[in-house]
Amino acid sequence: MADAVGAATRFVGAPSGSPVRDPTGTSMKNRSFKLRVVAVVALAALGGFYYASRSSADAQVYGNDFNVYYFAAREVLSGRDPYQRSLGAWTPYLYPPLLAEALVPLALLPVRAAAFIWYLLNLSSVIVAASLCLKLSEAESEGAGLSSTGRALILVASVAVVARFILDNFQLGQVNLIVTALSIAHVYLYSGGRKLTSALLLALAASFKITPLILLLYHAARGRLKYAAGCFALFAVMTAASFLPFGLLGSSAFTDFANRTLRNEQGFNLAYPGNQSTRGVVGRVMGERGERTRTPSSLPSIAASALLLAAAIFAARRARAEMAAAAPFFCCLVLLSPLSWKAHFVALVLPVAYLSAQVASGTEVRRMRLILGVLAAAFALFNLTSPLIAGRLAAELADAASLVWAGALLIFSCSVGSVLSPEAKAAGVGPEV
Repeated sequence: MADAVGAATRFVGAPSGSPVRDPTGTSMKNRSFKLRVVAVVALAALGGFYYASRSSADAQVYGNDFNVYYFAAREVLSGRDPYQRSLGAWTPYLYPPLLAEALVPLALLPVRAAAFIWYLLNLSSVIVAASLCLKLSEAESEGAGLSSTGRALILVASVAVVARFILDNFQLGQVNLIVTALSIAHVYLYSGGRKLTSALLLALAASFKITPLILLLYHAARGRLKYAAGCFALFAVMTAASFLPFGLLGSSAFTDFANRTLRNEQGFNLAYPGNQSTRGVVGRVMGERGERTRTPSSLPSIAASALLLAAAIFAARRARAEMAAAAPFFCCLVLLSPLSWKAHFVALVLPVAYLSAQVASGTEVRRMRLILGVLAAAFALFNLTSPLIAGRLAAELADAASLVWAGALLIFSCSVGSVLSPEAKAAGVGPEV
């Protein structure tokens, strides 16, 4: 009886025409949301335990690339530079010292515990990269806004097309996801007017791994020569400072880094099918053998790279939106680097998101079909050539045929073409004003 009176009182007291809330329905929605959150957290934790187990529990034994970073951090912790000793002859530390120095706190933990935290950092980087790509797309949609379906398309496509590379980075324990997230954050913050923070993030990304310096050309192409110079100065200071802890041996450490990484005195075979950069493709096409495969550049690869770079610069000068201008240069991060393993192609998340945003914003039908075709082809070339799907033999044949490079070239060409198309203005790009 009391319940009936209470219900009647609530009904009478409610304003005329206002809906009566169903507390049971609200409670069920809250419970369902909590269950989904718990499921996602549990799945992420299980993934962390699995991928952390890919790293060797023995700090002196190579399991994946995180073991290399961990070993280098332990070397720094012991007062040595990360180039004096390596886990093995073919598993050296190839990056500037800052990455090893940043990982010193993890080096205080057991390897597997440190690898779990490293996985969480990489997973967070994927979420940040996809989220910032979506925000860039929304900010540059010319005020038209994006529907919920359009936003979902951008998020799903930006992750799905490069899904294999994301999983490869988890499996191999590499740093590419973090570097990609920092590079995307650089573009996002610059587009929002936070130029100093943007420059610091680019300097940090390049101090972890040299290739983001290509984005300096993106700024130069946009006529921001002083800003590009400032970003490079920050990088130079940050990288130089990372050698200071080694004292008088700092110059020797820098020489070791330059010889090992920039000059490829480590001796990597750049024509090896696993290298999907333009340099690797040219080496395979030209049938390079012996010492020629170890040189970071060749005349044909320089010519091919120059053509790609010229197209990216031309598109950046024509583009009105920052995402449109940056997309071809993110492709160049892997296309122009002398050595681009397949896991490196996670950098394509921004150009994939940019192309997806063109579809989501309701571009012209023929152009929409072309972009969807390119994204579908790239998805197939990237993901269906995985050994887990195609088998080892087919995957090796795909690498020899440079299919991952071909997928990246498709995305690059479509990104450039989207800027130069007649419908570019309606899609949020066009001549600079």
